Amino acid sequence: MGTPAKANGGGGRYYEHVIDSIKGMIARGELKCGEKIPSERDLAERFNVSRVPIREALKILEYMGILDSSRGDGTYVRNITVEDLIGKMDFAVTATADTLMDLLELRISLETFAAYYAAQRRTDEDIDALRQTIVDMREAKKLPHMDDAGIQHLRQLSHQFHRCLVHAAHNSVLSSVYENLYELLDISRQFTTNSSGFSYNSILAHEAVFNKIIQKDAEGARESMQEHLADVRINLSTKLAEAEAEELLHATPAG
Repeated sequence: MGTPAKANGGGGRYYEHVIDSIKGMIARGELKCGEKIPSERDLAERFNVSRVPIREALKILEYMGILDSSRGDGTYVRNITVEDLIGKMDFAVTATADTLMDLLELRISLETFAAYYAAQRRTDEDIDALRQTIVDMREAKKLPHMDDAGIQHLRQLSHQFHRCLVHAAHNSVLSSVYENLYELLDISRQFTTNSSGFSYNSILAHEAVFNKIIQKDAEGARESMQEHLADVRINLSTKLAEAEAEELLHATPAG
């Protein structure tokens, strides 16, 4: 139990092994549905790693629908079956190892395409929906103290904007593909939206895309979305590098 995650023979990131360990605890009944899981500090001590991989693992498990932190007083195991848990296992390792950047590249392809056609095909209802998400983001960002629930609300609003934009392209195949990949794409999003990262610059980037869509400037909308997601790509690269450096810094030798 005190062996560091990477010491079990793998070359993967520590948080992959934390994910597997927590899922194993749930599958064995050590953590039951509806039960509050140990704190980040306790989990870090249990798995002999820093809090960084613990934090990343918990985020991913939440986005996979295994954990829930929406109550505001900790993180709980969702009501899932063992079959559900097994069905998510292979995907978790794949999604956390080498494919986060691949997921973002897929998102860039889909959303720049969507922005281009949304500018050409949007309806008044689409404009209203996009405008409302931006208004809500600005209001949410005005709060003097941003707790976990507030951060999650901002994430949801940002996701809603991108979702509305895809539907505003009025391409049924694109909408279907995007909806089927939505949870998968969220795994890359969760690395790039947090309390410090979701700045007014992020909101301004959404507004830039929105303004081009209002103007029916298809190429401008595509370019604005490309610029926005290029910043997201830089953010993701930075966070992954920082997480890996932190893991190496706090690693405890085996034995």
